[in-house]
Amino acid sequence: MPRFGRVVLGGTFDRLHVGHEALLSTAFHEGRSVAIGVTTDGYLERHPKPASDRIAPYRLRRAALVRWLAAHYPRSRWTVVPLEDTFGRSVEDGVDALILSADTRAGGRAVNAERRRRGRHAVPLVMVPLVLGDDLEPVSSRRIRAGAIDRRGRRVGPIRVALAVDSSEDRGPSLRGIRRAFPRARIVPLAERATRRRTRTKFDSGPEVTIVVHGRGDRRRTVSVAARSARLAPTRWVGRFPRDLESRLARLLRRSRGPKPFKAHRR
Repeated sequence: MPRFGRVVLGGTFDRLHVGHEALLSTAFHEGRSVAIGVTTDGYLERHPKPASDRIAPYRLRRAALVRWLAAHYPRSRWTVVPLEDTFGRSVEDGVDALILSADTRAGGRAVNAERRRRGRHAVPLVMVPLVLGDDLEPVSSRRIRAGAIDRRGRRVGPIRVALAVDSSEDRGPSLRGIRRAFPRARIVPLAERATRRRTRTKFDSGPEVTIVVHGRGDRRRTVSVAARSARLAPTRWVGRFPRDLESRLARLLRRSRGPKPFKAHRR
């Protein structure tokens, strides 16, 4: 059951992707009606984005969004309007909540500040977690335009993974677990990173994912996984080592990806 009446969100919506879908799905889960602002070509000229020459025109972005809405929410109440300025309709009367991605919370606070300046009440901010791609980095239109991922968050090229293990018997299962999750991974020992940067190899820019397996013997392991902009909580377990390390690591890496549209929270 929706918590709010009318909810509002906005964005460029270029190369409509799984992150957009998570944002939109949350909006329909939270609101009985949804108003969506799409930035116009004029707005983007005044507020340029990376690789702005590759952003589709407003009419194409809007058309793709409307097709998705009609296919997924044909019986819901929604409107799509041009967004000509920073605030659009978010500062008008009749707004009950704002739907924001986790990296635009500052924009939500700015909206509420502007609402107060205009004599209107602040509204709840519903934050939607960023959707991670295969490389555990957020899915974004910028990365799609750059050719790094597709709209589902799948890497176009191999994922570079740095691996460190305390016990040599864990290396083989760890490598197999990584390849089960990332079939095209390029894996380099963590200790070699500095050397490889100095020798200007293909690993110069560093790995996208770093995995460290701590523990020895047959009692306990701790697995830490970090990406350039995301870090998973360390996972600890007692089990059959190294026999179950491969499957546990593969499951951990797979669970870290994909949309989680309804794990939003209010601010």
